[in-house]
Amino acid sequence: MVILQKDIPQGYAHCFAGKDRCPKADSCLRAIAAKLLEESKDTQPQTINMVNAAYVDQLADQTSCPLYRSSEPLRYAKGMSHIFDEIPVKQARTIRHKVIGCFSCERYFYHSRNGNRLISPEEQRKIANVFRIAGLDTTPKFDDYEQVIVW
Repeated sequence: MVILQKDIPQGYAHCFAGKDRCPKADSCLRAIAAKLLEESKDTQPQTINMVNAAYVDQLADQTSCPLYRSSEPLRYAKGMSHIFDEIPVKQARTIRHKVIGCFSCERYFYHSRNGNRLISPEEQRKIANVFRIAGLDTTPKFDDYEQVIVW
């Protein structure tokens, strides 16, 4: 997945430590954002949010930087309009309530069900766990999937 400068969220912290100071710079979104900014021929912003390179130097273990953000896209589900189709009627109500509980609020469940909100890998695992604990022979079926970079 190609990352462009326009994809970088407003106010995102850039890290200018670079490969010579950080072993994970090639796969860190913060370092990639800084590199894209340096290489850009567009008008440079007046100010940016950035990680202090001296902070990176001070880390005892630079491979475990708490500010590291992986550039690896994650698989998010989109929509779950048929998720309850194969559930026995006796269990449907209970399972539905437990699936709703997999989200931080009921509104997120409805937005996610309709495909207006993406379902994170963690939420997908929680939903699959509800199915597994209920003893269902089926796995949750989502309408579609998208690869998403988590900034």
